[in-house]
Amino acid sequence: MRKGRIDYRMQRRATLGAVAAGRRSREDVCDAHPDLLRAGTHIGTPVAESCPVCDADELRHVHYVFDGRTPKSQGGRAVPRENLTRQQERYGDLDVYTVEVCVLCHWHHLVESFLLLARDPDSATSG
Repeated sequence: MRKGRIDYRMQRRATLGAVAAGRRSREDVCDAHPDLLRAGTHIGTPVAESCPVCDADELRHVHYVFDGRTPKSQGGRAVPRENLTRQQERYGDLDVYTVEVCVLCHWHHLVESFLLLARDPDSATSG
């Protein structure tokens, strides 16, 4: 079950607006880490829209998962979207972060974050 979804579209629009207005350079926002580019290329989910910076059809979503046992400072695991349920079954509750990345120009931005819960805490019966 998904809970606590945070959408970062407003921040994305502000960043793209700053680039269009010349307040931020393209190089400043197109600096994706090589690991993110690799994940986008090999396990990223293709996005129906084109890249907002270079207009190429190379935009991907990469999903990173963090379980409660591993400190976030150690980084998350990039997993294909279709494996999120399997990761949840294996590790329990997960924090999931979806990042969009253009594998051509290296644009990247956080799209959303949410909790993927093993069970609905509101449905638990109290005794």
